[in-house]
Amino acid sequence: MTNIKNINNTKASHLFVAFLMKQALKIEMKQLILIFLLVAVCSCRLGGGREFAHEECNGVYYWKTVFDLDTADYAFLFGHKVGRIYLRMFDVTAEDNIAETFDAVVPNASMRIPDDCRGVVDYLSAKQQIVPVVYVTEDALKATAGQEGTLASLIVERVRRMCSYNEFVNVEGLQLDCDWTKTTEQSFFALCDSARSQIAQRSLQWSLSSTIRLHQLSRKAPPVDYGVLMVYNTGNFSDPDARNSIIDIDDVEPYLSRLDDYPLHLDVAYPTYSWQLLFDDRRFIGLLNGVNVGDTTHFVAEGKNVHRAICDVIYNDKVISMGDVVRTETSTFDEVIAVKDAIERRLVGRPHSNILYHLDQRNLLKYSSDEIDKLYSTDN
Repeated sequence: MTNIKNINNTKASHLFVAFLMKQALKIEMKQLILIFLLVAVCSCRLGGGREFAHEECNGVYYWKTVFDLDTADYAFLFGHKVGRIYLRMFDVTAEDNIAETFDAVVPNASMRIPDDCRGVVDYLSAKQQIVPVVYVTEDALKATAGQEGTLASLIVERVRRMCSYNEFVNVEGLQLDCDWTKTTEQSFFALCDSARSQIAQRSLQWSLSSTIRLHQLSRKAPPVDYGVLMVYNTGNFSDPDARNSIIDIDDVEPYLSRLDDYPLHLDVAYPTYSWQLLFDDRRFIGLLNGVNVGDTTHFVAEGKNVHRAICDVIYNDKVISMGDVVRTETSTFDEVIAVKDAIERRLVGRPHSNILYHLDQRNLLKYSSDEIDKLYSTDN
């Protein structure tokens, strides 16, 4: 359907041009040149709707439920000139992971700010751009089919209220994060279109972005202002034979040729995290974090990053049974920079920002300050 607002803007632009041309007959040639420059600018702005201007700057994801920053976090943000924080606000999930009806779609795990941290977060939000991120599961997307407009309205309004309540004064835009596939592509694109309309209806000066997985590069680009290419979780973490499912140049390279003519502005997100994967007889059981696999009374090494339990091991409220295998994966600087260099070669001449996932000092301490700067650099 034709955008009525754009038609009206175009008519206004043409009337304005006609007026200026008439006036130009009465003035000198030097002034006429200035008038034509003004016409060009005004025509673009009036005829094209909302003008999108994306400032390139260092970015970081914050992917915790509680937005609680300490002095090390502030030192990282200001020391590395981070200008944009992608802040996870909540997930949209289908209850019990059953994609049946829209009634089962609910917000989950909403972000909150502790009272004793509110003052410093207020200061931070005035200095850095905030991009609220909403993660939509594919099950929720399937349950939403046909009602994407309703979901978009609920998401935009909930994010708007959360930003207002938390007094975020520098909200750059909204990002939708979803691992959509061929079967859910149409529904996700409809959600994006509706979210854009909802943003405009509320007169919010927000951009709209989405995450882009590597496998999505072969599909049509979603209807958003820009995308963030997720260069993490590049492998299959449930594969017992995977070397490093967080990031591996061998997993990434087959997709890179698709960057050459991808029509959407892309920023790029790289991992800085680690995790542990638990397998029982080669069957993936779940994610772990902080298991001391170096304890030789409980584990024996079976490879560079693989350890087998030689007895039952208590882990939080779970038991790692004797014979279970723990694979420890991390995103080393060498592995990330190898992938980054390959991507930068494909993006030569295309302005973009680099983003780190995510703001967690336990993982960021693995890198030197110079290494962080190299990960952020877009110089080729």
